[in-house]
Amino acid sequence: MPNEIICYIRGNKIIETPEEKVRQEYVRRLVEEYGYPKEIIDVEVPIQLGRDKTKKADIVVYRTKKDREKRENHYIIIECKEPKIKFPDGEEQLKSYVNATTAQIAVWTNGIEFKYWKRLKEPDRYEEKGYLPKYGKEYGDKKILKKDLRPVSNLQAKFNRIHNDIYANYKAGNKTKVFYQVIYLLFAKIQDEKSDNPECEFIIYDREWDEIRDKGTSKTFEKRIFNLFEQAKSRPEFNDIFDGTEKIEIPIRQIANFVSEFENISILNTDAKGEAFQAFISGQFRGDAGQFFTPDPIKNLIVEMLEPKPDEVILDPACGSSGFLVFAINHYRDFIKKQKGWVDEKGNPLNDIDLTPDQREILRGKIKEYANTHIKGIDFDNDLTKVAKMYMVMVDDGHTGIWTSNSLISFNELVKNTRGTITPESADIIMTNPPFGSKGKVQDRNILSEYDFGFAWKKDKKTGEFQKEKLLAGKKGGGQVPDILFIERCLSLLKKGGRMGIVLPDGDLTNENTEFVRAWIKNKAQIVAVISLPQETFVPFGAGVKSSVLFLKKPKGKLPERYPIFFANLQKIGYDIRGRRTYKRNERGEVIDDEGQPIEYLTDRKGNKTKQDPILIELKGALDTDIPEVLAEWTKFKKEFKSYLW
Repeated sequence: MPNEIICYIRGNKIIETPEEKVRQEYVRRLVEEYGYPKEIIDVEVPIQLGRDKTKKADIVVYRTKKDREKRENHYIIIECKEPKIKFPDGEEQLKSYVNATTAQIAVWTNGIEFKYWKRLKEPDRYEEKGYLPKYGKEYGDKKILKKDLRPVSNLQAKFNRIHNDIYANYKAGNKTKVFYQVIYLLFAKIQDEKSDNPECEFIIYDREWDEIRDKGTSKTFEKRIFNLFEQAKSRPEFNDIFDGTEKIEIPIRQIANFVSEFENISILNTDAKGEAFQAFISGQFRGDAGQFFTPDPIKNLIVEMLEPKPDEVILDPACGSSGFLVFAINHYRDFIKKQKGWVDEKGNPLNDIDLTPDQREILRGKIKEYANTHIKGIDFDNDLTKVAKMYMVMVDDGHTGIWTSNSLISFNELVKNTRGTITPESADIIMTNPPFGSKGKVQDRNILSEYDFGFAWKKDKKTGEFQKEKLLAGKKGGGQVPDILFIERCLSLLKKGGRMGIVLPDGDLTNENTEFVRAWIKNKAQIVAVISLPQETFVPFGAGVKSSVLFLKKPKGKLPERYPIFFANLQKIGYDIRGRRTYKRNERGEVIDDEGQPIEYLTDRKGNKTKQDPILIELKGALDTDIPEVLAEWTKFKKEFKSYLW
């Protein structure tokens, strides 16, 4: 059976098609970004094109609610096509609808590309525009104040949409280059939001759009946007992100499209900006060297179990785009909100957008101070560390602790590469997901000789003890997989009494040929917990390796002879094998929130319930995961065996 979705405007059940998804996304934008009330919007509106001919317009925006009820005084008509349909297919049909009504604005979209026209007084004459006016505004009176910027609910869709537009027109032949062009424009936007000017500069005015349309350029627009990026590059806190040579190189039309897409929204005040940015990153950088992005539920699980304290140093020696570190920062963010009493009636931390401007400024200052002194990360991929720094800027900073280096090199080199900031036994907490597998075995003799795991191990048949033998380098197929070396390196980076959570392939914990690894760990650290992850955990992110999370504590002295270990087997993780969210339901099949209450229903025009609101489901629906149950059992375990843990 075909999938069904709920109409954002009418609330009825409809068949999900590519074109319908485009339409539903656009009506959501009309309401949430442009401010048009739902009551003046309708879908599939009959348009009389002659005495005997009627066709349905995809979306119509009316002047008033009364106009919608009477289906008169059409204001905006939108034609939606599925993404594979290219412009100008449908333009003639759209304009025939406008000609037959009082509509003043025509919009064409396939979800990726957008076209806008203002209807002129002369019959069948149109002027192409570069944007849609916000509710209550008209073409020609554009002015955006920062206080009027709105958070956006689907920032990831914007990132992807604008990336696709640039990629199709930049002709760089390299998605990474396009990715950085998006980032540069994003930082120009962030610079504008950070400036003291109450009026936005990250904007395209009507006259500038007209110049780009008619002449292919606009000097005032180009100068203003480029200046914002130059100002961003020159900010002292960004001097280790940009080297000064970065340039915005994409066509002016694509810059105008980007600005038009982002000018009405606030990046800094959008709560899920970090998650959206991370999702965007993961679509551009895949694990070619065995590294894979850690899904959010697993990052949350590890952070919650390790319980970082405000005065503890947190390190990820294979940080990638810094996902673990950002979750640690957000853990501290919630700590500050609770400490300050910025909570709702149930004691939950308020969203950033619900804080006052003064409270947000206090929070940003505290996070920046904390992150700059307590958050550290290393990755060998220079592109990823640059992205990691940008990601941390998105969540209020901490990027100065990110370094480009191979974490497995000798400590002398590592200390030098990180300017003395990362040394043996310098971290209170380590959380990491190192590169997996034999694809990228470490074969460098200088590195292997630094590690016990750089040598072959043999088990004595009589005593059952393992003994080191020859260095693994030099043999055909020799070397050691990085995940095993990372276990040893992480323990050496931990302070005595420090704790760590590391994602490892199950083979390290179960295979017969890795028994020496388990024997070594048993002698060097206290095994606190082992959490088995579902098979699909990493499938949507590019890998299918069955994995577990190993939690270790570095002893301050002698290891206890006997101690309890917490084991858990996760069955559900909150998304399916394709990465689609799955939600908890009650006995009636209704999606419920974290309190067990069903998500609110939409109603039809007669006030009858139709289906649960898909927007509220996405915002408030409880993910179908047993992570909360695992954390609840962990809490009981901690209480019972507190003296053994942290």
